[in-house]
Amino acid sequence: MMNREQALPAQDQWGLLAEYGHWLEFEFHSLWVESDDQEELARLLGVDPGSRLECDLQTVFTTYAGSPDKAVWMGPHAPGWTHMFAFGMYSFHPVIRNLGKRRVFEMYFAGEVGEGLEPLYLNYDGEQLGDVTPPDEAGGEMDISDYLPYAAGLELGTKRDHERDIHLMFCMMGRITGRFADRDWWTATRTFYRIPDSSWGR
Repeated sequence: MMNREQALPAQDQWGLLAEYGHWLEFEFHSLWVESDDQEELARLLGVDPGSRLECDLQTVFTTYAGSPDKAVWMGPHAPGWTHMFAFGMYSFHPVIRNLGKRRVFEMYFAGEVGEGLEPLYLNYDGEQLGDVTPPDEAGGEMDISDYLPYAAGLELGTKRDHERDIHLMFCMMGRITGRFADRDWWTATRTFYRIPDSSWGR
């Protein structure tokens, strides 16, 4: 069992994203949701059950039509956790705020030419509690100080580099959830759903 407050992944997390994520290196919306019950999460997301497709990530990119359509690709991450890539939604979208009384960690990268990389937010029961982004330096402050021990050795520094920062944030989530992304994680078959506008009105 790994020491969650000190562990590091075997592979560079950005490197895996660039290798297996197809166009996710240009922008992505990643969620770690504290639940094993994917059927309940699908219901809370307001998915179209008829759109359900068991597929790998490559298939997602030949299936998803692009914004403004909303969709999600979701599957098991670690015991007690589900991971999702959300498509067509902004950070803290109403769909995400509806995931109930459970921790939802959210990483949103709008691309180098967009708004860039947002902080690593923690949402709970429709509220954004703050962020757990690693501090710039050892001993630095964090919005939610309970998570500061997980950031040891993951300090971002003062010079922004989105590839390095995304790697470190994925490391942070690996420590919190007990699993880092690896090749099996990126090539897994998970469930794709479309989310109709009629579910949320926007």
